[in-house]
Amino acid sequence: MVGAKMYIRSMLAVAAVAALGSCIEPSEPLLRNAEPRIVFVSTRDGNEEIYTMNSDGTNQTRITNNNARDTHPVWSPDGAFIVFESNRTGNNDIWVMNPDGSGARNLTNDPSSDINPSWAPDGLRVVFSSDRIGGQQELFVMSNEGANVTRLTDSFVSADTYPTWSPDGRYIAFQANRNSTFDDIYVLVNNINLVYRYTTAGGNDQSPAWSPEGSKIAFTSARDGNFEIYTLDFRGNPYEPSGEKNLTNNPASDGRPAWSNNALQICWMSNRGGSNDIWIMNADGSDPKRLTTDPAVDDFCSIK
Repeated sequence: MVGAKMYIRSMLAVAAVAALGSCIEPSEPLLRNAEPRIVFVSTRDGNEEIYTMNSDGTNQTRITNNNARDTHPVWSPDGAFIVFESNRTGNNDIWVMNPDGSGARNLTNDPSSDINPSWAPDGLRVVFSSDRIGGQQELFVMSNEGANVTRLTDSFVSADTYPTWSPDGRYIAFQANRNSTFDDIYVLVNNINLVYRYTTAGGNDQSPAWSPEGSKIAFTSARDGNFEIYTLDFRGNPYEPSGEKNLTNNPASDGRPAWSNNALQICWMSNRGGSNDIWIMNADGSDPKRLTTDPAVDDFCSIK
């Protein structure tokens, strides 16, 4: 359970969140496309660019092409857009584009560092991390047009990063090191705007990803000596995480999981093949398959 100080700090953002109004109200997710397709990042053409491919690794296609760093792409719930992070204007901002890379537009356009975007389940909002207030990475939410930017967390003591929205819109999971020297997974409860620590195993727990039906959170953990993909059961009660399971159990580095729409598969990054590549496995960790084989760095997958 989070201590009294965290409860007090969490309540500091209540007024700001109230101003956002319906922007953080729970909502039903939109229907997603049935055929899975993966968006990912690669340095194979000299710098970080965004690519798409089929879920079997075929038809790898570059969709951004500039001298900047384009990274952390995430499909919108309906597959109509990709939100991503780019420094093409000189600093890290949140951008959005069409699935073929056309129509790219800057949503934040702020001199701060805006990173780690993720969609709300209704597709109308984007949560992200920014150091625009006080130089500390905190969570913010905005409309999908970049309007109504509102601060959600105010921890004072650590960076809050890698947010991901639950499918029902009631929770946002993220990584932070508020209570220890290690990153842990935390959950922001929207309707009362409180933050709870959700992992305590020791070793860095990072990059949470909510399953489409909301019953599990996948994440990266170094608790066993190297980075692996874990899942935990989410039962709707922030005090009772359970069922933590190592899915990868490999001496290589495995990280940054993302779920398929049907919750049957997880894509992730691994260097078990000798270079950083995108892999896919069943949601129980079985049948891992390597999708990219380029010697460059492939990372940050999102599957729709």
